[in-house]
Amino acid sequence: MVGNFFKVALRNMKKYKGYSLINVAGLAVGMACVILIFLFVRDELSYDKFYPNSKSIYRLGLKGKMGGQSFIESYMAPPVAPAMVTDFPEVLKATRLIMGKDILITFDQLEFVEDRVMYADSNFFEVLSLPFVYGDPQTALRGANNLVITQSMAQKYFGGENPMGLTVQKNREEVYTITGVVQDVPANAHFHYDFVFPLKLEKEYADSWLNQFLRVYVVLEDGADPGLLESKFLDFLVRHMGPELDKVLGIDLDEWEATGNEFNLFLEPLETIFLHSQHNSQIEPVSDIKYVYIFSSVAFIILMLACVNFLNLTTARSLTRVREVGVRKVFGSSRRGLIVQFLAETFLISLFSMILAFLFVELALPYFNQIARKSLIFSVLFDPVSMLFLGGLHIFIVIFSGGYTAFSLSGFSVSSILRGDIRSGPRGKKVRSGLVVLQFTVALGILISAFVIREQVNYMQTKKLGFDKERILIVDRAYALKEEQKNSIRQELKRFPGIENVSFNSMVPGRGSSGISMYREGASNEDLIHFKTMYIDEEFLNVLSVKVKDGRMFHLDRLSDTAALVVNESAARLIGYPKPVGRSLYAPWSEKDEKRFPMEILGVIEDFHYESMREEIAPLLFFFKPGFRHRYMMVKLVPGKVKEGVQLVKQQWYRLSEEQPFQYFFLDEDFNNLFKAEVRIGNILSVFTFLSFLIAFLGLLGLVSFEMQQRVKEIGIRKVLGSSERELVILLSRELCTSVLIANLIAWPLTYFVMQRWLSNFVYRIDFPWHYFLVGLVVSLVLALLTVSSHSIRAARANPVDSLRYE
Repeated sequence: MVGNFFKVALRNMKKYKGYSLINVAGLAVGMACVILIFLFVRDELSYDKFYPNSKSIYRLGLKGKMGGQSFIESYMAPPVAPAMVTDFPEVLKATRLIMGKDILITFDQLEFVEDRVMYADSNFFEVLSLPFVYGDPQTALRGANNLVITQSMAQKYFGGENPMGLTVQKNREEVYTITGVVQDVPANAHFHYDFVFPLKLEKEYADSWLNQFLRVYVVLEDGADPGLLESKFLDFLVRHMGPELDKVLGIDLDEWEATGNEFNLFLEPLETIFLHSQHNSQIEPVSDIKYVYIFSSVAFIILMLACVNFLNLTTARSLTRVREVGVRKVFGSSRRGLIVQFLAETFLISLFSMILAFLFVELALPYFNQIARKSLIFSVLFDPVSMLFLGGLHIFIVIFSGGYTAFSLSGFSVSSILRGDIRSGPRGKKVRSGLVVLQFTVALGILISAFVIREQVNYMQTKKLGFDKERILIVDRAYALKEEQKNSIRQELKRFPGIENVSFNSMVPGRGSSGISMYREGASNEDLIHFKTMYIDEEFLNVLSVKVKDGRMFHLDRLSDTAALVVNESAARLIGYPKPVGRSLYAPWSEKDEKRFPMEILGVIEDFHYESMREEIAPLLFFFKPGFRHRYMMVKLVPGKVKEGVQLVKQQWYRLSEEQPFQYFFLDEDFNNLFKAEVRIGNILSVFTFLSFLIAFLGLLGLVSFEMQQRVKEIGIRKVLGSSERELVILLSRELCTSVLIANLIAWPLTYFVMQRWLSNFVYRIDFPWHYFLVGLVVSLVLALLTVSSHSIRAARANPVDSLRYE
């Protein structure tokens, strides 16, 4: 009997090819969207769960308030880790690490600049363990010159051969012996590395509780309560950090906190870091759990749109099958049998749609990976978890999409069918119109949201930043140059007409900044103020075309400027001096002299955006360090001569740097990476906007087809009574346009509320672009009119005699 149900289902699909094709295509598009989002969300939720003891691992975080400014970060002082293990029995292990970049690795004739470099304690692989290909994880980092590399680096440098015992050079100076090869860190980890060097700390840093510059991960014993452990951290800090704070500032931690300052540690579960961490100091960019919620909601909404589309199309065809139901009942079919029959048809359509959706996903996955910045693979869909999800998806579609038709059609009585009393009443008409309103409400919400996100991203990318980021070439690893080489390359480059200026500095906009705490004049010991800092030379602000608001910039020929500083407007406001130029800030650096070290404020510059526009421009201090080992060389190029300028810089670099690798990027492109998360969301929403409107279009097609079927005789009578084609087209289009207008009125306030919440994440943001409501209105009306016009014009032009003979 089951075989007969499917045979009849296939026969009906073949008979109504057009409807079946539209049903299959609509469901396939919806399923493909859901599967893609399922892969995306599953990957987001999988981060760091591959570690064997991931649920017991935590990262230490630091939070507090200083000088009225709150902060959350993951940097720790070196003594924290060993003291944790000593003081708390529930802390089984603790390991420390520091990330490094731009390290020159040399083996034989091979030489590469590596970015994924880490310095870690010898027990690192006992905490964040990965399988070793060669070597022992417990001893691999115990030697001062030991080195652990990943499997991909073994392939890169040694052709996949066993490299144990071989040596490499770091920065052409230090020699390290390879004592371990570990498997590559999976993509779904919140940080990655290729080289692991032993962590070496000088005693003055290793014992300091006031220098936070490394990360700490701890393993808790099974059953330990993280909240209870966190409640002990304040006493822990008072006991260990208090004496050092008293020595440097002359106050203890209790006195310091009594003035409104805060300082404490907290635990961050390893598995939550990627989606839930709010730190400003991540090792690598992390995501946000809200995007999981957003895309999960989008997946559900698009699935519902596809199912609603199916309902509209099957409803449009339902009255043509009423007589079939009557005949089947006359010949003995039960209601249960008819329900199974209709569900079998839905099952087949859903199955064909699933197969087609798989094809769509495989074709779209490379493009989706590109816009989502993922490495999702198609084969994941065949593992048990995915198969369970896909099976549940298939069952849901069959029941939700086919249930209404199956139960409603099978419920008609034989007498009503044979008398021809079956008509679509006002209730069914309202349901179908409501479904169209729902479809367009969702499609309009996604469309307007995509427009708003793109406009915010464009605003961030084109907003006046307070500095000129165009045509600025950044050469990385400038510390490879000696001081005399820096002076030579600066002089040589300035001789060429294609180069405007050259600067050496420790940081560039968009790549973070360091921090420092300072005192105002006459401030008490507990009144420290926290500032962001950059170490620059005399040309840095000139290269960026930053405007000086008051005072002056640094001068190379004034040695006293090395003991002075320049502040931005935000820092000047925070300091509170009416006229800051000529006044001083004091650094608590001079413990031996037991007095603060004064630094004169030479000038105030206008605020500029040196970090993401999610954050307000923070108080920033500039320190003049002409002999400092600056990481970056900034070269301002002349318009129209960018390509020639890059070649000139490259030639001079190789000539003066002893053949060091030439690594460069352009400031404008690099700065725009700050907005890549928003760009990614905007791109993904754009794709789903198109697909949601495609599904809505198919839903409209179903409704229009149904309406034309129902009103054939009405149209014939109206033509006989003198109605023109124009009047009939208006009549047939009016109801659909009304549904679209209602959808707009519902979508506008909902979208406004959601997008205002999203925009609130940015300190610098656009005003809500109201004109996109009109754009959505026009797009939806045009789509509705295009859908209905072909059917309504054909119906209005039909011969009224044929219309009156209908049925």
